[in-house]
Amino acid sequence: MKKRMMCLVLMVLCVLLTGFVPGVFAGEKELKLASWGSPKHYGSIELTKWIADVNAAAAGKVKIVDYPGGQLYGPSEMHMALAKGAVDMGVTLQPAMMAMVPMLQGVYLPFAFDNLDHAAKAYTGESLAIIEKAMEKKRIKYVWTIFGDGVHLYSAKKSIESVDDLKGLRILSSSPVITRIFADLGAAPDSSIPNTELYMALKRGVSDAMANSIVGGFFAKSYEVAPYVTKMDMSFATMMICMNLNQWNKLPKDVQEVMRDLGEKASASTVASGKAWETKFTDEMVKVGGIVTRIPDEERAKIKKVSQGLWDEWAKENGPDAKRLLELNAN
Repeated sequence: MKKRMMCLVLMVLCVLLTGFVPGVFAGEKELKLASWGSPKHYGSIELTKWIADVNAAAAGKVKIVDYPGGQLYGPSEMHMALAKGAVDMGVTLQPAMMAMVPMLQGVYLPFAFDNLDHAAKAYTGESLAIIEKAMEKKRIKYVWTIFGDGVHLYSAKKSIESVDDLKGLRILSSSPVITRIFADLGAAPDSSIPNTELYMALKRGVSDAMANSIVGGFFAKSYEVAPYVTKMDMSFATMMICMNLNQWNKLPKDVQEVMRDLGEKASASTVASGKAWETKFTDEMVKVGGIVTRIPDEERAKIKKVSQGLWDEWAKENGPDAKRLLELNAN
């Protein structure tokens, strides 16, 4: 009896002094992260580094295991898989997610952001808090962002030097918002052709122009069929590293802080990489025959003014938080 009491006392002392319960091992929690895209892209490189840094900082508590190349889910269904808890973590594509979380349109309003730094600022402070609240209602927790370079216009006809050059231009667009803006500007946008057929549509002369980023357009060889590339920074698409909200809430607070702190540094790094890659591949595009110009500031200001009516409509339809997002981000 005395031996049993002594063992019990020692166990209680062990718990009080060390927090360790003999015979109970919490172990390291494994988190599955679903990713997609080229492993050579700066976003994938930064994600790999972030995973390694988190695993080192949270060793013994959490281990993130990446399943790359769309093994588990791709960009079109990632947000739904996260919301359902079918995967712990994943790389979501912001434009694909807007149907589920309409508030994300507030950081993707066409022509609202003048440059990448301006777009990145929308993922900070009060603006980010509004976005996070909307995402959490869908059981998705935002962790950090991979920023991409701006979207521009590739034309088979000529460079865009003024708003008048858009009139009658047959522009391929899969975005209802972009389609509406170009229609208001007098262009002839066409949303009937799938993204996979844009190149051939331009090659056959079915259309005159399309929207793409410099990096995306270089690797898709959009310049071959639409060599006149006019930089106008229509929008800045992002990829967001997110987590199922229930799984996030189960993590220790210190692990959550590690993920967010390291994620903030990774986000900043992708902004710098996005700028560098746009510069690099602009030069590469010129070398292979692309004619790259930038629309004059005063002409882009005219497009922006036309776009503002649509921003206001969006804010009115989506409530006070949307209105506040617009106030914070559109200048």
